[in-house]
Amino acid sequence: MADHPDTLSKYCTADTALKILQSQRLRWSAPHLLGDPFELHHRTTLTFDPHSLLDAAIQTATAMIFSRDAPVGNSPLTTVVRRWRDEDRFSSQEEAEEVLRDLMARMVDKRQEAIDEMMADWRRFTRHLRIVSFSAKPDNLACWQRFADSHRGAVIRMHCGGYTNLKEPHAVEYRANRPEISSLKEQLNAVLHNEQPKVQHSFGDKFLVKPQLASTEQEWRCFHNAEHEASSRENDDSLWYDDRPFERADISAVYFGAFMPSEDKRKLWDLLKEQYADARVFQAEPAPGKYEVAFKRITRQG
Repeated sequence: MADHPDTLSKYCTADTALKILQSQRLRWSAPHLLGDPFELHHRTTLTFDPHSLLDAAIQTATAMIFSRDAPVGNSPLTTVVRRWRDEDRFSSQEEAEEVLRDLMARMVDKRQEAIDEMMADWRRFTRHLRIVSFSAKPDNLACWQRFADSHRGAVIRMHCGGYTNLKEPHAVEYRANRPEISSLKEQLNAVLHNEQPKVQHSFGDKFLVKPQLASTEQEWRCFHNAEHEASSRENDDSLWYDDRPFERADISAVYFGAFMPSEDKRKLWDLLKEQYADARVFQAEPAPGKYEVAFKRITRQG
């Protein structure tokens, strides 16, 4: 059973809707072009540096030495710490920190090689990543207001999954904490406990998290790897997008906003009847007595 809706709704201005339908193409953009300052992208840096990682490693290792309970595990550092505890090797935290600084510095330097490789992989990944966004349904007031020109625009409803051009939609999750490329905790565990975090395997998941404030948008995203597209070879990152084609049969319906000007309606209607005869057309209007939009089927333009 599919874990996504049968259709997704693209909210846009009337002019953009006309361009999409005329060209039979959707724009898929690199993350930094999505207009969200909280979106991770190819210029995003880690939230820590080697100095803060070293300080955290020293503090954590010192706490392991002087904690009430012996550390568990079989990493080289844990084994050494247990021996130091048995020998009462250090009389003070200051003494332990002084000894640990050289040891931790070597371990952090070694880990930094893996971090540098991870960041190079991240920059390649985000250079090639293309995203197109939708909402789950065509009656989303937040999306009508924000993305459809305050109800003057349109919604293009498209089939997804299966043999469509939107094969694998993913639902966005809404959380309090912003995702990181890799956290200090992940890298600290790698240094201290010899863990090997597979950060590269979860790069794509970083683009499926948005703030809880945006949860009303009910966003879904589709991804494309544009490694072999001409856009990925551009030095100018403002050109990292692709206008990818879709099939006419992918268009399920088009919804005219409650405030869409008559001239825009006429242009879209004429185009739909000429090139998308199977697509249903609806007019949005306020539902009586509710903060909702209702849709009335349009069968002819008059």
